[in-house]
Amino acid sequence: MTDVAIGAQPRRPQLRIACEECRRKRIKCDRGTPQCTSCATSGKTCIVRDDCPRRGPKKGYLKTLQNKIEDLQARLNEQQEASATETRTCSPSQEEVNSDNDNGSSMDNNEIQSTATPITLGDIQLWTQPLEVPFPMMQPGPWDCIENPFPSSDFPVLDHTQEPAPFAVGVGLDITPMMHNDLDQLYFDRAYMFAPILQAHRYRSWSKQPNKSKQQTCLQYAMWTLAASLSSQFQVAVRQLYSEARQLLHIIESEEPCHQVSIEQAQAWLLLAIYELTCEDYHRWMMSAGTAFRLIQMMRLYELDIHQSLYTTQAQEQYSAQLSPSGQIQDDWIDVETKRRTFWLAYTIDRFTSMVDGLHMFFNDRMIRTLLPAPEANFASGRPKEMSFLTDMVRDADIERLDEDLSSFTETVIVAHICGRVLEHKQRPLARTRDNNVEFCRRHRCINALLAQRVAMLRMHASVEHLDPVLTFTALAAHISVLMLYDFIESKPLGTKAQATQLTKALHAEYQQQALDAVADIPPLVFALDQHFQTHPLTPILLLLGARFSQSHPELNDVSNKLMPCIITRLQASVNLNRLSQSFLQLIGPQTDIYGAFT
Repeated sequence: MTDVAIGAQPRRPQLRIACEECRRKRIKCDRGTPQCTSCATSGKTCIVRDDCPRRGPKKGYLKTLQNKIEDLQARLNEQQEASATETRTCSPSQEEVNSDNDNGSSMDNNEIQSTATPITLGDIQLWTQPLEVPFPMMQPGPWDCIENPFPSSDFPVLDHTQEPAPFAVGVGLDITPMMHNDLDQLYFDRAYMFAPILQAHRYRSWSKQPNKSKQQTCLQYAMWTLAASLSSQFQVAVRQLYSEARQLLHIIESEEPCHQVSIEQAQAWLLLAIYELTCEDYHRWMMSAGTAFRLIQMMRLYELDIHQSLYTTQAQEQYSAQLSPSGQIQDDWIDVETKRRTFWLAYTIDRFTSMVDGLHMFFNDRMIRTLLPAPEANFASGRPKEMSFLTDMVRDADIERLDEDLSSFTETVIVAHICGRVLEHKQRPLARTRDNNVEFCRRHRCINALLAQRVAMLRMHASVEHLDPVLTFTALAAHISVLMLYDFIESKPLGTKAQATQLTKALHAEYQQQALDAVADIPPLVFALDQHFQTHPLTPILLLLGARFSQSHPELNDVSNKLMPCIITRLQASVNLNRLSQSFLQLIGPQTDIYGAFT
């Protein structure tokens, strides 16, 4: 009796089957009755099936299917051998008859059709040529915890003599040649205006090549992710493209040595960061943006033209002669200009996003030795043009001289630089000595003069009705910076002594009217945003700062009553297009419902 008890294994109790809701969420079910803990917490109906269908094919089905495939493959080989034998033993009379055909072909039409048609088994087509796979299978990455993850897939080699085969992306999504063209066009139509870091002709020269690098493939998926997020027909594919792009980037970072960093890799992280900022999680964006900024720093894109900053006047003239349209370094100029634009895009993102929480900025203005972006026409055509450095452009700007050659992107860079100086001015600790107070006032007036100068130059470009979306965003950023300067004076007195108090009041009176003018100019700019089909993805940041200013200055009630409703209306209109708008509406607070009732 003891031996039987020792040898027998205790029978495990029959457990209740997991409920349908837990199976759908792929979480562990505690099998509680009448409801499990997960369903009781979420308020879902707990449904449990008495029996579950077995997974996978029936027993012996795979073996039967394999035998059929082998049989069909053998029959196909026999048919091909017989056809080749008949061709070699063709009589001269038959050759003459075939040569007299109207089409001039040496084979019978029926024979051509029979060899070109694949053998089918049900709905499965069997081709004799297997696909070649240049990329390895995707391995699970640290982002598998993202909601709705999709497994990775192979990348087939494309044949230039035929229509390009579709890219296989995840489960249930194939990038056909038409979708490939649509996603490319979507990027250059809707995303290029605020992320002009790729030349269209240079990109299209390698976008459909079968032997492009992994870095180029990552950049392509990142472009498609951002483009799909800005469209309605590709919303279903956004998450799959996003997951695929991040897994590819993870594979590159795990395989390549740390010192081998490509510009495509940095651009891919930068575009994914923009997508995450507007469509995903804010903290995830900070991690991706930090990765992009570090890659740009490792490539030293902030000092691409350090050699030119040390040139004499004669050397600069020689360099300009080399950059003529007939020069020999035109292709190299496009590559360098692409790197410049990648750096300046990261620079603008760093400046504008740091304004939300007053975070310290990543890039230091004192270390930048990279020329400003060239005009769009030069970049698109590949015609080199010598540009100025940012510090020289800001210092030598003249209101009377209209900068017609500056692109909207360059104007955004200049205003982002001034916004960064405003933020740095606020972050400096205030000293209580008279000399430091004088230095503070001098620095404050200098930044304010730069802002007033840039606002005047933006007004000279065009009227509000004809501003493009990027210039509208840039003008709005300049006005918001004026409000930040005024708010800083009011919230940070220069001391407790009578002289310091008097100095604070003098600055307050000096800039109060300027702030009132800026508040009055902001509603037309916000209204202009509604007239554009496209908007800059960082626009909600400026709207949040304007709403904060309106809330913190009750003495400007008459003016703020016009500012706050238009900001709330604009944020509510873009909730479905930009997740930042939804988050910022919650930060603004209960006034959202109050002003929303009047719209």
